[in-house]
Amino acid sequence: MSEIINENSAIKTPRSYKLTFAACIAGIANQAVVASIIALLFTSFMKLYGFEVWQLGVFVGVNFIAQLIADVILTAFIDKLSYRKTVITSVSLSAAGLALLAILPTLPFIKNNGLVYPAMMLATVIFAFSGGMLEVIITPITDAIPDSKSKSGALAMMHSFYAWGQVITIVATSLFVVFLGAENWHYIVLIWCALPLTALVLFSICPINRVPAEGGAKAKGKAMFSPYMIFAMLAICTAGGTETIMNQYVTTFSQVSLGFSKATSDIVGMGLFAVMMGIARTGYGILGDRLNMNVTLVACSFLSFVLYLVVGFVPVPWAALAACIACGFACSLLWPGTLVIASRRFSSSGAWVFALLAICGDIGGSIFPTAAGFLAESLGLNAAFAISSLIPLVCFVSNVLLLRKDKAVPGKIDGAERR
Repeated sequence: MSEIINENSAIKTPRSYKLTFAACIAGIANQAVVASIIALLFTSFMKLYGFEVWQLGVFVGVNFIAQLIADVILTAFIDKLSYRKTVITSVSLSAAGLALLAILPTLPFIKNNGLVYPAMMLATVIFAFSGGMLEVIITPITDAIPDSKSKSGALAMMHSFYAWGQVITIVATSLFVVFLGAENWHYIVLIWCALPLTALVLFSICPINRVPAEGGAKAKGKAMFSPYMIFAMLAICTAGGTETIMNQYVTTFSQVSLGFSKATSDIVGMGLFAVMMGIARTGYGILGDRLNMNVTLVACSFLSFVLYLVVGFVPVPWAALAACIACGFACSLLWPGTLVIASRRFSSSGAWVFALLAICGDIGGSIFPTAAGFLAESLGLNAAFAISSLIPLVCFVSNVLLLRKDKAVPGKIDGAERR
């Protein structure tokens, strides 16, 4: 691996890198907030501002486009930018976007001129763009922390806090609206501003390392179009689809098939899905290199495929809901695990590897759920899940091919001796 460059010469003790990891945790938890907050509050927006369902789709689409633009920009320049300045900019934009979301709709000029929806859209663009920046930069910062006993375990543990952040966001926001009233929604959004502000402080004082890219543009192009990278891009693209489809539609499934209320469906469906995801990622973070990541990815993608089939074909609603929730455990490592094995394969290629894979994951996390939504509308939820099982199946095949590629390379996988 390339020699690590430190962006802060003032703080270099091993203990100080705990601040770096804490900053990354605050950053990834903040991503869970900006990814979930509009969907969680949209029912309240419909009651208070007369929004229609199609407008939620526009929010989702704009969120994706803004995030993808950030991904593409940072992919082009990531190895030339300061990690510290980039991550501080991203969390600052996130705090600004959340604050604008909370404050703008309360201003008389905005309310009296029918500008609430455009104002919310402006805020969404800002914090979605920041989410794209964070997604690209936070993984290489974590990966470059020195003296880690398990790089793969550290990445999995860091990504587990996206799931735990989502759990806390869902429960706290839902309970806030139920007990304090939908008309006070902006206060919970202001409370969530504490996360990016905490990350801002931590990233300002913690040590941040970077692994410089080697080999120039020619080597970068060769790595980018190698069979291994193509399989990795396909794996994380389908991983994004596998995770997002189930995560988005488990709430709808709870409402339609089991008759739960919106708040109950959010907590039971999406909440338990995130809990299972958090448990799996935390477990791998603890076990680290004692588990082979390639084999784990093959097993997880196959289990996800089976659970999609259960949801699609088993006519018992409670059993199908259990399969939806269990899929949170099964698909939990598909995204971070692909980042791990790709970073080991291209250890001297720089942060562009993470950025490129983030783009592929975001594309899969947007296109596949949208397609599943059209299928659900025309054929029903069960049929949509049955057809969508092809996505984790492709993920499984991709991970099998990646496993075969890694077995063909002498040495080590994930820092552990190949068995």
